[in-house]
Amino acid sequence: QMRSEEFHTKIWRVSGMVGTIEALTSRLETIGDLSDSDRAALNSIPIHISSIPRGTEIVADGEIATSCCLVIEGYVYRSKLRPDGQRQIFSLHPAGDIPDLHSLHLEKMDHNLVAMSDCTVGRMDHRDVREAIEDRPSLTALLWRDTLIDAAAFRAWMLMLGAAEALERMAHLFCEIYTRAMMAGLTEGNSFRLPLTQSDLSDILGISVVHANRTLQDLRSRRLLDFDQHVVTILQWEQLRSLARFDPSYLHYLDRRAGRVDPAKM
Repeated sequence: QMRSEEFHTKIWRVSGMVGTIEALTSRLETIGDLSDSDRAALNSIPIHISSIPRGTEIVADGEIATSCCLVIEGYVYRSKLRPDGQRQIFSLHPAGDIPDLHSLHLEKMDHNLVAMSDCTVGRMDHRDVREAIEDRPSLTALLWRDTLIDAAAFRAWMLMLGAAEALERMAHLFCEIYTRAMMAGLTEGNSFRLPLTQSDLSDILGISVVHANRTLQDLRSRRLLDFDQHVVTILQWEQLRSLARFDPSYLHYLDRRAGRVDPAKM
């Protein structure tokens, strides 16, 4: 795995252009109301865009963060390493997420933020974010709501890891990612790209690579989903959801935009 300090100088120096914040505004619109003035405030934030290679630590455990990372394209994940090098992946983040938004108040990172795929991210200086939300209680509340939903997702994952068998865990994982990808506009029909390896799956679900492979094959043999060349296709949504006991209410989506489908109603 590449270290962030090996790339920061190269990446941030050549990527000083200002980008758009459409990925974030699209994300926020799925969980609450975004006024025109709030949208303008977000659009005023300078974003320094960078292309990050897969496996790069974007922000390292213990690092003092001075900016927030907006995922524009691809996936990143949060993880932590044990002293023996064993990795636990805590969460996955597609386009539109700010996985280190909490660093506005907790500057010292207590986990790693890593590129799961080759991805594009935008760095927003804490100072610029604070200036944009100053005297904007509705926007501040919406960002706060986003962090609370993030915490709700953590609780759902903890329940799965602590109380569910491997098959249910994996089914729940695919249900959540499918739901989030759909709401982010990242699906094509019942398919979406997911740059996970079996090693990643094992480190998410807390099982061995061999067990992860067998569990994935079980889902395939039941014709619930297919996973090939980093593309997941949901074959039987209701059956997969039933197996996972998946209730998407903890994601707190407000599905009000044309062309979006609520997976809970499929």
